[in-house]
Amino acid sequence: MFITATAMVCPVGLNAVSACAAKRAGISAFANLPFSDDAGEPVVGASVPGLALSLPRAERLVRMLAKGMADLLRGQTNLNWSLVPLLVCLAEPQTPGGGSDLASRIVDKIETVLGIRFHSENSRVFVAGHVGGMQALLQARHLIERGQAPACVVCGVDSLINATTLLWLDQTYRLKTPGNRDGVVPGEAAAALLIGAAPAPDTVMKVTGLGFGQEDAPVLSDGPLLGKGLTAAVRAALAEARVGLHEIDLRLSDVTGELYGFKELPLMEGRLMRTVRKKAQPVWHWAEAIGDTGAAAGIAQLVLADQAFRKGYLDGERALCLTSSVMGGRAATIVHDIRA
Repeated sequence: MFITATAMVCPVGLNAVSACAAKRAGISAFANLPFSDDAGEPVVGASVPGLALSLPRAERLVRMLAKGMADLLRGQTNLNWSLVPLLVCLAEPQTPGGGSDLASRIVDKIETVLGIRFHSENSRVFVAGHVGGMQALLQARHLIERGQAPACVVCGVDSLINATTLLWLDQTYRLKTPGNRDGVVPGEAAAALLIGAAPAPDTVMKVTGLGFGQEDAPVLSDGPLLGKGLTAAVRAALAEARVGLHEIDLRLSDVTGELYGFKELPLMEGRLMRTVRKKAQPVWHWAEAIGDTGAAAGIAQLVLADQAFRKGYLDGERALCLTSSVMGGRAATIVHDIRA
């Protein structure tokens, strides 16, 4: 399964190339938002430029995703889009203000904006938050391997920048504020991938492993975090890719700025790293540039990995993408530079 095209719309760039270049340069888009926390302090977040914060939530999500989709589809003249499923990822239903209520309408809305029609039966929406992108990749693989689709579009969109979501984050002590340094910086993004069974002429990346798990002590629980869910997901992805954790050259994570996520990563590593790796194995995360992007986070990691392979600023040939949802879902994807 190959990633043949990518697109992204986020606070530091309105396409994949500019967004990843800004990320590499260490640029962040954090600024005061027109919202206040319970102490009356302005909320710091990262919003997409040119998109009015006064827009209704549904329109905001559709505009971001339509912009990214338009970039992805541009130049793809060899596909009959009516045969291509559209797999869309949205926030979990448990996230207040997250947009999961758009699930029954978003495919139609995107088709209307773009003026095209995707596969009517196999198009699907995943309301799973951070892990939705990996779930959609698995579905894309099933459809392509069974000959039910020549290609699939996997995309995700999310925004934590609305009063309902911000209030929920603040009330659950997860919003980063002057009085709470262990919290989330709210962000927003849309990201999209074109998945094919065979590489296009300029393809550089192949998905070689997928794995899933369930954490018994998610971030909103009071249970002890042992990292078993992420460990299970990574173990399954490594087994499918037939590599060890020491053979991974880069890890990409959807950690949001909360200490919880930074505890989970070493717990997984301690369980699975069985061979000493002499070279560095860096961890990259979008949250330092654009905040928490929810359902777009996993797909955004794959966009960044593709650009890193393509531009040659990743020292190695394998990358591991890690996602952890608020409700406990865990997923991992391993990608490989096919030119190596």
